Amino acid sequence: MKLSIDKKITQDFPDAKIGWLRARIADGAGAARGRNVRIAEMKKKLEANLNDMGISADTLTLHPDVRRWRETYSKMGVKPSKYRCSLEALLRRIFKGDIWSVSDVVDCYDCVSALNLLPMGAHDMTKLRGDMVLRYAREGEKFYPLGAGDSVVDCAPPQIVYADGEKVCCWLWNYRDTRDACVDENTREALFLVDCAFETEWRSVEDGLAALAGELEAIGCQVRASGVVRAASPAAEVE
Repeated sequence: MKLSIDKKITQDFPDAKIGWLRARIADGAGAARGRNVRIAEMKKKLEANLNDMGISADTLTLHPDVRRWRETYSKMGVKPSKYRCSLEALLRRIFKGDIWSVSDVVDCYDCVSALNLLPMGAHDMTKLRGDMVLRYAREGEKFYPLGAGDSVVDCAPPQIVYADGEKVCCWLWNYRDTRDACVDENTREALFLVDCAFETEWRSVEDGLAALAGELEAIGCQVRASGVVRAASPAAEVE
């Protein structure tokens, strides 16, 4: 399976990068159990750690790595106050005290995402078909969002999506994943993605990948391979 960035994306976002990591999921880590002590401690300390980074509920949109994602969403033709990148959505939940509990593996990468100020997502590799590409949406494409019942989203340019050979896997770069490729209790092999549309201030994609690999291995997952796709190397074999 190949992961790539379409040339039109790197023309419009020359600093765009995709960090990718393929991992074998530990038994039980994909189930909605939330019993891992390490992850529970990470979640408890999220707000304090963000405060130590100078980020609070009142200042989060002022941080360059959040503000520039808002600018990116505006370029996709949507209101960033209504459609928030996955990173901003996580930060807002943390400061509201609405800490998620999905599964060990999902909770793990969400914590790493928040602490590194990098949007992250994951897909069950057995549910992906063909190659995956980050590209502009095509008029008339449909997206079936995770956690939204039977709702369907009509995609159109200049929205940016991750898509495999048969479906849109993530809408608005990292706004929401599809229910048709989500990580769940049956997932044994997952592809994790770390997004960057610009030069970041807090952590690089490489830093985020290293942090993610360390935390996944700490909860018993096996990291098999990782890398970064960018304008200079726009494709990578991930399987």
